[in-house]
Amino acid sequence: RTVLAAGAAFVETDVQLSADGVPVLCHDASLLRTTGCDLDVCVTPLAELQGLSAGEQGRFGERFANEPLALLSDFTALLTQWPDRRAFVEIKAASIEAFGIVKTVDTVLSALGAAFAQCIPISFDHRAISEVRLRADLPVGWVLPEWNDGNRQLAEALAPEYLFVDQRRLPTLARPLWPGPWRWVAYTVNDVEQVERLLAMGFDLVETNDFRHLAQVIGASV
Repeated sequence: RTVLAAGAAFVETDVQLSADGVPVLCHDASLLRTTGCDLDVCVTPLAELQGLSAGEQGRFGERFANEPLALLSDFTALLTQWPDRRAFVEIKAASIEAFGIVKTVDTVLSALGAAFAQCIPISFDHRAISEVRLRADLPVGWVLPEWNDGNRQLAEALAPEYLFVDQRRLPTLARPLWPGPWRWVAYTVNDVEQVERLLAMGFDLVETNDFRHLAQVIGASV
């Protein structure tokens, strides 16, 4: 909510499925970092997940002590309050491994609700992206597992609208970004000079954890 209210044109969130197949917002396969409990999201029922505090105490202290794991459906309901904004929804590998590609993709797409057209499914798993293509008329994004010729060829075959790369995976020697129909997205960058360098390289978007500060300094490409 805070980032949307601050004017971000794009936001990104990560999705795992609970044991009973409900999409929740969670980056890690384990809840240890987020809740302090070493539980696997995909084998834990939603009722148990919602009884945990997901405030990431090690990072934020008591600031979000009573916050439960958010549901994807809650997030998309919030997103509809800003109909001109878009959300990258990352389908995580752990859920694909636990439930299979078809069920995971179907479940995530079904949870997008009224914000369906505002969402851009993304994944490290190129098979999930291909499955989204078969099932929905939505733009998609592929997150590059590695920067290499094999993945360049796969990107050309997938032709996603967005191509994500961890800025730490970029070649140390300056090389042009692969040409294609996609928009390039670099992640995760919180330093002004680094963002400016990436934009100068040809990146279209930069994912950050410090949107408000960077947007004030640089503009709306973050």
